[in-house]
Amino acid sequence: MTLLEHLKEVMLDHRGPAHVNDIASMLETRAPRYCQTINDLPGRISQVLGADSKKKGVAASFSKVKNKTGGLKRGIYKLKRQAAVTPKPTVAPSVTTQFTGRAGEYAVISELLFYGFNACAMSVDDGIDVIASKDNNFFHVQVKTSNITDSGVFSASIKRTSFDAKNSSQMFYIFVLRQNDSSRYFNDYVILPSHQVRQLIETGTIKDGASLSVRIQKDSRGKYMINRKHDVTSSVNTFSQII
Repeated sequence: MTLLEHLKEVMLDHRGPAHVNDIASMLETRAPRYCQTINDLPGRISQVLGADSKKKGVAASFSKVKNKTGGLKRGIYKLKRQAAVTPKPTVAPSVTTQFTGRAGEYAVISELLFYGFNACAMSVDDGIDVIASKDNNFFHVQVKTSNITDSGVFSASIKRTSFDAKNSSQMFYIFVLRQNDSSRYFNDYVILPSHQVRQLIETGTIKDGASLSVRIQKDSRGKYMINRKHDVTSSVNTFSQII
């Protein structure tokens, strides 16, 4: 880290103008070992800040302070207010469903670890993507990952034969909803236990068949709806329900 970078940190904490002697004292407190290698620290700080304040426009991090007569106060500098920068997300390239699916599985594993589960991906996909354990209890997870479409829909499907074979109180379906706003990409997770998926089939929310089609979309109230019929907002990001 350069002396100028150290001075930026010091003055960011100080939040106001200061004389080079005072800046030197603050820097010695913050980075004593660094300052031991610099002879005449106030003089060196004056050189660095003087040079920086002469830069044009946004290139300068510091500026001198004016006195009442319009001149400049000797040896006093302040950190210039930096314009707020709005980050823009890097546009993700279009990738195959293999990449999207595996990314979703690892995202779910990461969240489970944050919630205290010991989780890992299955070597072979036979209807279970992730095994998770906590407090000597084991859970099976099928992960379905989807990018949002231009119409705001997340689509996924579950094979009926796989659903029937894995239907149990330890089985959960986690739908990873990949989306972005003006500054970042992020995921929401709709977490449904197997018995809830079965209820949705029985009530006709999910049409029964060889393939169970699930379309998740936000309505005008900001609620997540499955197939425009059933509100699953209460199941969004609720990893704590896996018990």
